[in-house]
Amino acid sequence: MLADAPVHPSFSSNDLDAAKTFYSDRLGLKVIHEGDGFLVLATPGGQFMVYHKDNHKPATFTVLNFEVDDIREAASALAEAGIVFEQYEEFGTDKLGISEMGDTRMAWFTDPAGNIHALMQKV
Repeated sequence: MLADAPVHPSFSSNDLDAAKTFYSDRLGLKVIHEGDGFLVLATPGGQFMVYHKDNHKPATFTVLNFEVDDIREAASALAEAGIVFEQYEEFGTDKLGISEMGDTRMAWFTDPAGNIHALMQKV
């Protein structure tokens, strides 16, 4: 029934101004709509929404996975833009924050509201 329906994730933030700066200026995503209390950002495969929530609690799981062709190149570029990658001992992350997980490489980072996102490369 929903096999052909596009998915548009959404998640909360306690500071939309900081979210807008983070996603547009640091990650390079385009804001395609800005409403009263929310932002919609474009990705190559669709879009996602960030909405304001006063009692926001950061996600304790990975919210968005950005699939890249070269994770080292992407992580280095984001680090130069001020993105700090998480270090997870249980995933054996290297100095740049990259983990080798079978046929996938991952590197996690947080947005200003503490939500966890990741770079992902299939190898």
